[in-house]
Amino acid sequence: MNYAMKIILKTILILGISLPALSYAAPELIITWKAASYTPKDYAGKALPIAGTPIDVSALLIDGGKVINLASYDINWYAGEDRIAGGKGVATTRTKAPITGQDFLELRVNVGKYENQPLDAFVTIPVVRPEILIRKKEGTKPQEFSIIPYFWNILSESGLTVTWEDTGDTVTASAENKKDPMEFARMTTPKQ
Repeated sequence: MNYAMKIILKTILILGISLPALSYAAPELIITWKAASYTPKDYAGKALPIAGTPIDVSALLIDGGKVINLASYDINWYAGEDRIAGGKGVATTRTKAPITGQDFLELRVNVGKYENQPLDAFVTIPVVRPEILIRKKEGTKPQEFSIIPYFWNILSESGLTVTWEDTGDTVTASAENKKDPMEFARMTTPKQ
């Protein structure tokens, strides 16, 4: 390696080590949230709230690459313009998704004074409708179907009462299939 290459590599190495130490990032206030709505175990996305779903929210302040303890700071939480919680060190709270047919919930957290400046963070949480995916099991006789619920205000599938209807006859799935009420097998041939 020639002398000029060595100088260039040393300069890059020195800059690479010293520049991050010289740079300053402004404090960053972040909101995290978790909705208490049901999704299947294999669902890889974020559980979204439906109307009335409880939502746990937290504030996290990062300054200089370090998490700041918010216990001594005045913190206020807002849903839209309405204050929903607040006080010294209130970095977490619980709220509910609106039941008025809104498609989202706007939350704001305010840390009154951090290093003599107020900090605010905002998040918009989508509010969805509950969903049921009906799957037909291919190649089964009798025909078998199963459902997969998404975004319900339940803790587990057992919180749902499932009723199936086949050619006008209503059948409670648990009476037809005691093993799994989320599944239904049509036992009779449809009337012609």
